Amino acid sequence: MIKKLLLTLFLVLVQTVVFSQNVGDYRSNVTSGNWIVLASWQYYNGVSWVIPSGTSPQGYPGQFTGTGAVIIQAGHTITMGTSDLATATMGTLTISGTLVLDGGSGGNAGGTFTINTQNLIITPGLIPYANINFANKVTLNLPTNVSIQVGEGGLPTPGNGICNNNIEISIGGNVLAYCSGTGSPAAAYTFTDVINNGGYNAVKASMSKTSLCGSSSFSISAIATPSIGATIKWYTVPSGGSPIYTGSAYSSTISSTATYYLEASYGTGAGTYTTSRTAIEVTVNSVATKTWNGSSWLPNNPTSADKIVFNGNFSSTADLEICSCEVTTGNVIINKGHTLKVNNEVKVSGGSLKFENNASLVQINDNTTNIGNITYMRSNSTTRETDYTYWSSPVTGQILKNVSIKTPSDFFYSFNAVVDDWNQEDSDNTMTIGLGYIIRGPHYETIPPPGFYEAPFQGVPNNGSVYVTIPSLGRETSNLIGNPYPSALNADLFLTTNSSVLDGTLYFWTHNTAMGIGVSNPGTGVYAYSSDDYATYNLTGGTATRIGNFVGGVEQESNKPNGKIAAGQGFFATGKVAGGDIIFNNSMRISGGALGVNNSQFFRTAKSSKTKDAIEKHRVWLNLTNSEGAFKQMLVGYVTDATNDYDDAFDGESFDGNQFVDFYSINDDKNLTIQGRALPFDKNDEVTLGYSSTIAGTFSISIDQVDGILTSEDVFIEDKMTNSVKNLKEGAYSFSTGAGAFNDRFVLLFTQKTLGIENVGEFDNSVLISKDKNELKIKSELESIKRITVFDLLGRKIFDKEAVNSNEFRTSNITLNKQLVIVKVILANGKEISKKVIY
Repeated sequence: MIKKLLLTLFLVLVQTVVFSQNVGDYRSNVTSGNWIVLASWQYYNGVSWVIPSGTSPQGYPGQFTGTGAVIIQAGHTITMGTSDLATATMGTLTISGTLVLDGGSGGNAGGTFTINTQNLIITPGLIPYANINFANKVTLNLPTNVSIQVGEGGLPTPGNGICNNNIEISIGGNVLAYCSGTGSPAAAYTFTDVINNGGYNAVKASMSKTSLCGSSSFSISAIATPSIGATIKWYTVPSGGSPIYTGSAYSSTISSTATYYLEASYGTGAGTYTTSRTAIEVTVNSVATKTWNGSSWLPNNPTSADKIVFNGNFSSTADLEICSCEVTTGNVIINKGHTLKVNNEVKVSGGSLKFENNASLVQINDNTTNIGNITYMRSNSTTRETDYTYWSSPVTGQILKNVSIKTPSDFFYSFNAVVDDWNQEDSDNTMTIGLGYIIRGPHYETIPPPGFYEAPFQGVPNNGSVYVTIPSLGRETSNLIGNPYPSALNADLFLTTNSSVLDGTLYFWTHNTAMGIGVSNPGTGVYAYSSDDYATYNLTGGTATRIGNFVGGVEQESNKPNGKIAAGQGFFATGKVAGGDIIFNNSMRISGGALGVNNSQFFRTAKSSKTKDAIEKHRVWLNLTNSEGAFKQMLVGYVTDATNDYDDAFDGESFDGNQFVDFYSINDDKNLTIQGRALPFDKNDEVTLGYSSTIAGTFSISIDQVDGILTSEDVFIEDKMTNSVKNLKEGAYSFSTGAGAFNDRFVLLFTQKTLGIENVGEFDNSVLISKDKNELKIKSELESIKRITVFDLLGRKIFDKEAVNSNEFRTSNITLNKQLVIVKVILANGKEISKKVIY
């Protein structure tokens, strides 16, 4: 059994062997002789060396059981050969000359020799080499737990010239090495392997460092010989203690020299054999310190391997990449678009460290701890009191009200996924890392013109792994989470890392257009918006919430999510039924890029830049608009790894955040604001489109953008109601509609269809919704009413009535005063109609 096998093999270049004589010892007596010939040996009887008598205990070595040591002296050759031989137990066998194992010749060549010694020494450092010479298909058997000490050239190595035919070495019945041939069973190791691995039933460690910068990220790997059945454990103490890791490779990070110990064990229970522990030392290279004195770097400019210390005022002129950072005095400012990239910790022990809007702090090491507060500024385009922005804190210790100090205290919210509703937050609460919050715009005595509001975040910058629990409720959940870092986040990596917990689409709230006051059909009330909505993003791409991204094929100011989640940004993600913990970590963090564009797309935001996709994508973005400013965008893309079924990584359901219109493709009975389709692109593919509207009137469907091969393909819209087809590459398609939901009117095509023409009347706007004194009144002239739901502008459900089963309904059970609400009516035929009412 391997668990009983102990072979310690040393490659020793210089060793002096002293042979002390005891009764029963043997030594070779001739320069050349046969093992079983008595005259080849001398036996020590306690007085002198004599030729063995041949009667017990004096025979050739191993003829009779004994404990005497045996030595083949330098310059002597002793041969075992012509027939198999198995010795009785003997003491240590030392070979200072040559032992020849000869299997004979001819068709009967091949011998098996068993030497029953617990210690075999092939004396190193001699010229010529002491050795065992294997000849003619020889098998050497050694007992379990034998210890072998061998010098250079002492045992055969495959291809070294003394190795021929099927030479085999077996210890305790386990084949250790073949010199040539494949054999059966095959050897797991040659003696060269064993020497390189430090012995048999031994374990050896090697180390690689992946970072040298004050702290070292390292990986230690182990080789156990034999590897089969070996369990490797790592310790921080030479004996006793509990293992810190079990496995063949251990990785960690240290800031000072450390020693680790490893052992390998075989078997279980009472039969377990464990090797002695082997030590390996992991060192850390020293780190140079470069100091800013207020005017220059001393002794010279820092590199990525250096620690920097600020002892004076500093204003960045470019990116900085360094090992660690400390501010002791002075006001340090990382300006807009610049990145401070730090391998390890950031420490503010004095002075101040401020990051302007779109600046970035990127850290590499997840296991370092920051000390002291920074200030991180994030600009938001809102100044209107009625606007809401989705925030997340990039620092620890941020108080909610300090994000928008002029916002009334009752307009701070988080989202409760358990009850699927908004939760009003105390404005004095500390923001939880990784969660999102919505905060209404600041209140001003005199309303300023539209512009940017800058939110200050003050606290210890977040670093390393951040976990957020997604509840398991037996259903999918809406979760308001957020980027926890003072740098942008790679959305693709975040989504793929958390694909077992989250559906693959992120939703970013925007309010990108002016209020609807003064337009002919803005909805109802002074706070009616023309287009509030969620911009969406998944691995297929992103959809915008306003028109005008491209003019004449040239990109303009864009609000399509670009896959870079800005610092301070909150967003919605849909949790899967099973729930679980999502993780943010430093591997997802990205630098600001040129001019900080990677960290600039904050919703609401200013310009950002296009990004290059790492996977094949051929996409078309379609806009649904009207002349009064209603807008909704959807995306269909042919993408690597997507299928034509629902894929949560590539398909994103509509969040239905737009209060006036929704526009989507339909697949597997889901309304998708983003739909990924399978490659290769098929010109005959057809995609069903749907829309809903609270507005009756004229709308247009147009192309916002195409990429990939769709830049050279026609894109058609089929209107099944008017039995017509329009090439959208030639212009927008205009149509008339009533209010309601329509999921079977339009189809997206990529090849022309020839259709007949039918006379089809317009949709009859047959549902009337109004307020009569303190009552909400709903009347349907054609279909009975199935369900009525009322929402406020925060999306909160404030009234719900199922199984109405009547053409008319009244209620006074809505306790609101002069607020705008959305009334959603579902008819018996499944049609959905939504209208806005001042209640």
